Amino acid sequence: MTLRPLPPLLQEKSQREINEDPDRIASDLSAIKEWIEKQPHLNSVNPSDQWLLAYLRGNKFSLEKTKNKLDMYYTLRTVVPEIFRNRNPFDPTVQAILNMGIFLPLRVTKSEDSCRVCLQRYKYFDSSKYRFVDILKVSFMIIEILIHEDDNFIIAGEELLVDATGLDLTTLSQWTPALAKKCVTIFEKALPVRLKSSHLFNLSPGYETAYNVFKIFLSEKLKNRFHIHGNGFEALYDVVPRNILPKEYGGEQGTVRELTDYWKKKVESYSEWYLREELACSDESLRPNDPKTSSSLFGVEGSFRQLQVD
Repeated sequence: MTLRPLPPLLQEKSQREINEDPDRIASDLSAIKEWIEKQPHLNSVNPSDQWLLAYLRGNKFSLEKTKNKLDMYYTLRTVVPEIFRNRNPFDPTVQAILNMGIFLPLRVTKSEDSCRVCLQRYKYFDSSKYRFVDILKVSFMIIEILIHEDDNFIIAGEELLVDATGLDLTTLSQWTPALAKKCVTIFEKALPVRLKSSHLFNLSPGYETAYNVFKIFLSEKLKNRFHIHGNGFEALYDVVPRNILPKEYGGEQGTVRELTDYWKKKVESYSEWYLREELACSDESLRPNDPKTSSSLFGVEGSFRQLQVD
């Protein structure tokens, strides 16, 4: 069992806030692996110990919650192919979105045990050439890297900054209730992600409508963690110190271009992992109970009306 050691302050936070007991980790991992082996529909699944530990941490070491999220994650890999399949980092569409720098986790945290701040920006997204679902695909590809590598992200959580500059009406019209429900299901029920807060600024006309569609599917706890600000960056500095932000946002940590290039190379370095993980998904024909389908999880998609943006 090879696991990454935690820095002291993050180890203390993990034990204090998410019930981590270093003496129990080995037995908890064994219990989860034994459970996976007994699930006939997960016979292609063989996650690393570090991946399973991230799920345990993301579920505060509840074995049942960890099992449920893992099962949903591998189920959605089967049921939502538009997000979880064809994830070659060198695919032209993926390359284009990576070059736009749409989802960018910042490389520096406020302190050793602070959450990971992630910047989402749409400034260069061209909705006449690319689909909003492809933004989600690439964003979740990066989130999976964070699950692998970033203990601050898993233990302390995520703080999301959403710069809506450039988010036009054509893009917003692609944000259907069906897609919103899939996105929320992935985020809330399939990933070991602890969203601490989300701050939206520079909102374009129509964004409030799209945001309200998104909120329909959020739990009350998460709804209370979303905050809408006006234009400009001043409100950010009450939430995130300048010294961890890129220069374009009044910060001191390099440029957005440098951050974009870093994440593009990082995603490319996972190309073999994404290819291998294409096969690690549920086989719903072997599920002991009723198989999970898009309809059973999300409702009949035809019943969702296209989002209309005035």
